[in-house]
This record gives sequence, C-alpha cells and structure tokens, in this order.
Amino acid sequence: MNPFKICSKCGYTWKVRDDFLGDLSICLVGFQASAKETECGYYLFNHILEGNQCNTTLAMEVEAFLSLHKGSMFTDIKFKSPMCELHCVRVEDLSQCPVECKNAIAREIMQAFSQCKI
Repeated sequence: MNPFKICSKCGYTWKVRDDFLGDLSICLVGFQASAKETECGYYLFNHILEGNQCNTTLAMEVEAFLSLHKGSMFTDIKFKSPMCELHCVRVEDLSQCPVECKNAIAREIMQAFSQCKI
C-alpha cells in the first residue's frame, strides 16, 4: 500500500490520512482554489519541526480529503460569479463560504483541520 504522503523536504512518511491530520507538526496555512470545474484545489500545509529540521509547505489535492464531507456535493464552481464572496482569491483565507460551489465544499472540509496545533 502506498503511503498517504511523504514530505518532499525531510522525507517523513504518513502512512494514512488520519496520521497526517493528527500530526501536531502539520498546520493548514492556505487553500489554493480551483477556478475551473475540472480541477481540484489544493490545501497547503506547513510541516513544522523543532530546530528548523523541515519547515516546508506541502500541497495536497482536495480530492484526498473529499470523503470527510458528509453533505451534498456541489459540482459547479461559482468563482467570481455574482454570488461569489471572493474568499478563494486569498490563499490564506480559510473561512467557510455559503455559496453552493465545489470550492465551498473544500472550505467546509478544511474546517475540521484548519487550526494550527503547535
């Protein structure tokens, strides 16, 4: 079985998603939203280790976390539509969005792990 994620800088390996999300050295710092319906967005996590042993940013496809969502799935992206609140133009904006948009689902999912644990 392939590991869930391997750190691109220090090589640390998380075998499964729950290990990654429960790791105190992982901190969500951003969301790169997709402006196209066919693409997934990316969550940006910092891998912070004592003594500056790593401190890199890991990009993870939203798709790897979609099973955490239990509600309705929206398939359209409403980015920059009249109803859009423009949360997605700011990578560091981790807030939820009330629009029925595929990116709003990604924002809802990240609420479960948006707090830095360090």
